[in-house]
Amino acid sequence: MRPIGFGLISLLAVGLYLLIVMGNPKPVFSAPLTIAVSSTPLSSPFILADKYGLFKKQGLEVQIKLYHGGHRCFEALMSGEVELATSSESVAMYNAFKRNDFSLIATFVTSDNDVKLTARRNAGIESLEDVAGHRVGMIKASASEYFFHSALMLHGVEPSGIIPVYLPPEQLGPALQNNEVDMVSLWEPYANQVAQSLKDEGFQLSTKGLYRLSFNLMAKRDDVQAKHSVHTALLKALEDAIELIQNQPDEARAAVSDYLKIPASEIDSYWPDYHFHLTLDKTLQLDLLSQAHWAISSGYVEQLVAPDFRDFIDDTALNALHGQMGGPGGTP
Repeated sequence: MRPIGFGLISLLAVGLYLLIVMGNPKPVFSAPLTIAVSSTPLSSPFILADKYGLFKKQGLEVQIKLYHGGHRCFEALMSGEVELATSSESVAMYNAFKRNDFSLIATFVTSDNDVKLTARRNAGIESLEDVAGHRVGMIKASASEYFFHSALMLHGVEPSGIIPVYLPPEQLGPALQNNEVDMVSLWEPYANQVAQSLKDEGFQLSTKGLYRLSFNLMAKRDDVQAKHSVHTALLKALEDAIELIQNQPDEARAAVSDYLKIPASEIDSYWPDYHFHLTLDKTLQLDLLSQAHWAISSGYVEQLVAPDFRDFIDDTALNALHGQMGGPGGTP
């Protein structure tokens, strides 16, 4: 247990930081804002902005709705359940082949070790070269599916010999435990939870650095201009939350742990892999295009030409925020 003095100092530090950040409240926007947020620590900026009143500081009334996965957040956005959503770039790529009525307005975190491959030892899999003929659980049209196929390509394994099993993220762990699949491609916190539940009967393959996942804030395209000032204010709240993560990492992790009901020890194990920052750089465009080329060449989609992802990235709100802060803009 940490000494009481240290805890008091930490609380005082957070309190002082929030007093500085909060300052004088901004004018209140008239309409409340509902955001679909994936229930993962990747969403920490939204969680902290909600928990510490940073949205209210910007005059925003925000309702956070948690979903299991960015693919479900995207569905909620498109169905009109919410006005904004968080999602991986892979979900954006898959859906860009089907529709063009959404925009990515900011990337708020990246990680090269969030999606992991977990296998049962008794399945006879020691490396990706052994996965042919086995059942692999994954989430369709998500970072889970793209990551798995990327790993196959990098190891020279033909995907035709794989038996894909598509399940929701919360069902993949039980499926692996019950021998319904032999391996799963799954993001945190599920990946860590699955590995812990299997104990010595399971293991995770070494895949760090194989894939750069980004989590992005998405809006309906028609709302980008109509709600420009709202989006800019929201990004300012996220910027303040990211600053809190950087200045008070221990307290930020504890707050996220409490919000998502995930043990702090679990979050500690993958928190160092997260790079929280607000951006819309060329890397996002390149990642989307690379993934789209895979989708075309693999026959995953019927189209023969990739979408022009420049049409799906809108940096007006981010540029407005950086203009206010005197920093760099979004996409060059």
